[in-house]
Amino acid sequence: MFASIAALALATGANSTMPSSDPCMAFESNAQPSGVESQVPTALDLAKLADIGRADPHDSASPFGISPDGLWIAFVVRRANPMVNAFCQRLMIAPLNGRGVARELDRGGELIRNLFGLRNLPAVRAGTAQVITPRWSPDGRTIAYLKRTDSRTRIWTVKVDGKPAVPAVDLPFEIEDFTWASDGRGFIVSGRPELARADAAIDVEARQGYLFDDRFSPMMSDRPFPTGSFPTRFFHVALAGNIVRVARPAEEMLIDPQADSRRPVGAGEFAVDGDGGTAWTEKRNPLELLSPVQLRVAWSTGRRSSCLSDPCARIRHIWWGRSRDALYFVTREGWANSQTSLYRWRIEDAQPVRVLTTDDSLVGCEPVPTELICAREGSRTPRRLVAINIDNGRMRTIFDPNPEFGRLKLGPVRRLRFRNAYGVECFADLVLPPGSKLGAKLPLVVVQYYSEGFLRGGVGDEVPIQVLAGRGFAVLSIERPFDPPGTEGATSELDYRRLVRKDWIDRKSVQSAIETAIKAAVDTGMVDGRRLGISGFSEGSSATQWALINSRLFKVASLGSCCEDKIALPMNGGIGYEHYLEEMGYSLFENADDCFWAPLSLVQNVDKIDVPILIQTSDDEYEGGLDVMGAYRRRGKPIEMFIFKNEPHVKWQPAHRLAMYDRVIDWFAFWLQGIVDCSPAKQSQYDRWREMRGAPQGLAQCAGSSALDLSRAHASASTMSNSR
Repeated sequence: MFASIAALALATGANSTMPSSDPCMAFESNAQPSGVESQVPTALDLAKLADIGRADPHDSASPFGISPDGLWIAFVVRRANPMVNAFCQRLMIAPLNGRGVARELDRGGELIRNLFGLRNLPAVRAGTAQVITPRWSPDGRTIAYLKRTDSRTRIWTVKVDGKPAVPAVDLPFEIEDFTWASDGRGFIVSGRPELARADAAIDVEARQGYLFDDRFSPMMSDRPFPTGSFPTRFFHVALAGNIVRVARPAEEMLIDPQADSRRPVGAGEFAVDGDGGTAWTEKRNPLELLSPVQLRVAWSTGRRSSCLSDPCARIRHIWWGRSRDALYFVTREGWANSQTSLYRWRIEDAQPVRVLTTDDSLVGCEPVPTELICAREGSRTPRRLVAINIDNGRMRTIFDPNPEFGRLKLGPVRRLRFRNAYGVECFADLVLPPGSKLGAKLPLVVVQYYSEGFLRGGVGDEVPIQVLAGRGFAVLSIERPFDPPGTEGATSELDYRRLVRKDWIDRKSVQSAIETAIKAAVDTGMVDGRRLGISGFSEGSSATQWALINSRLFKVASLGSCCEDKIALPMNGGIGYEHYLEEMGYSLFENADDCFWAPLSLVQNVDKIDVPILIQTSDDEYEGGLDVMGAYRRRGKPIEMFIFKNEPHVKWQPAHRLAMYDRVIDWFAFWLQGIVDCSPAKQSQYDRWREMRGAPQGLAQCAGSSALDLSRAHASASTMSNSR
């Protein structure tokens, strides 16, 4: 066996500029074609799925805006086009009653990627999309939204009557959020001018050379990042003349809830109605990081109420109804907080009343007089805009950005609920091939580490769950348990990080959840416990390392980033990352304690592991795994790394996502099913993999990239399993 490193650089040329061809051309009509036979999803089907808001279902700003008259909803539909490595982005409006046709008002622009703080770095550009919320003017005639062209993010405006969109505001710093001024003649804009100036100063510093200090994170950039405190500033920008001044306190409140003088100290979620009523969440024990919350309400009548019951302990978002006599909130509850519930609390009620409970995720909800407008997605259903009746929980669809997805055959999903060895409630979703029969004994791939909403590709969206199911795999999508025993009393984020690291309790808890979920899957009679694969990205990569070292369950692994070890990762993470790890008690570099690293280090355990490992990582981060690659290469272990150009931690380029999907399917099919894709373009790939396996040429069964004959696939995979 041998190891190799291959660097992948797709010749698309679409990393920061828009390609010459319109990425929307292939998506002008995405309605479900009539008379087309259903088929299992392909990697391309999943890669070009349309999104509204963030691709994942976790907490975020609302991705849509409701017109002042309550008749229309505006939103941006974002669809990846891997063929041109760009995104089709369309500003749409649709009638809120769902009875008319959605209409496009504008299109185009580059993907606006999130800015986020990371350790000592206040602004890092993510691979995930920023939530773009269209804002209606007070008179309802104009919509404004953020659009990025020529690498600059501006506010653009478009008339609802169909006139072309135009750039309205362009400032010398990143516009991070905005809203209309009350009179509709300008905007209140937020951003960090000092951050922009600090970034410009780094360009000047380049002439004299950079001092290597805690501004550097070598695996993210060869250029230092600004560090320090850069507060968000608020400005009023007039439409006429683009005149800029500092926002007044009352204007600042329009965009920044933290600036509201009515907001209690220590409040979490906070909402104000038009008559002066307020509602907020606060920790029951302010000294505990993980303390459950309670809900406080000061009604506009002067009455005060509190909710200390279990549903109020895990509130995600709160809103006042348009009638102002009712409060609504969404919470996670049920087994391992695996369900989403909607509650209504009217002033005459003693306690909140549950309106709806679902395994689906609700995102960005906004109230209208009789309904709550949300983005909703389920394990087998991609996101669509819906209206939920606030009295009975009944739902109707306003807009489905993926109607063509209905023609695809998706596998059934079974929700598994269990406790791990530490008594922690856990859940996972077992996805099976369409038409699979009891006793099929399928190979299984574990995907990590969230299992909320549509089961797409795991964290990082790199392992296409339903495509693998369509190719004859069972897929186990695991929701990672957090807050293991012993962390309940954590008083700060640092205290929590130290507690979860102590005796590797968090790693042990996650591994126990994985093992228990696999046993539950095998017990269904559908899974062959001898043919198990595991995948992971980011935190999931570390969990995969632990699983390979501390169990013998898995025959093959795939990583989206590599690797948590004692030399290359902290070295390339930079001085700030070194301090971050050392604060938790990690032992690093030449003084690293072998006993400390024994349960986690792939380098230290290289001689114990013969599991083939595929790594698909970014050019920002591949250096963090070079010690692992070197150790495995020198010992002839089966490992392979692919590096994607101009990518951060989470890869964002559509062509790269499709390539990752395609390769990970081939990887698991080869090692767990004994099947190869006989396309001539993939011959060298399989030559390498056969040599890793020490198998003669042509041993694996040949199958095209179209849907497989599952009975042949199962038979071939069973034969291979028995021969290992």
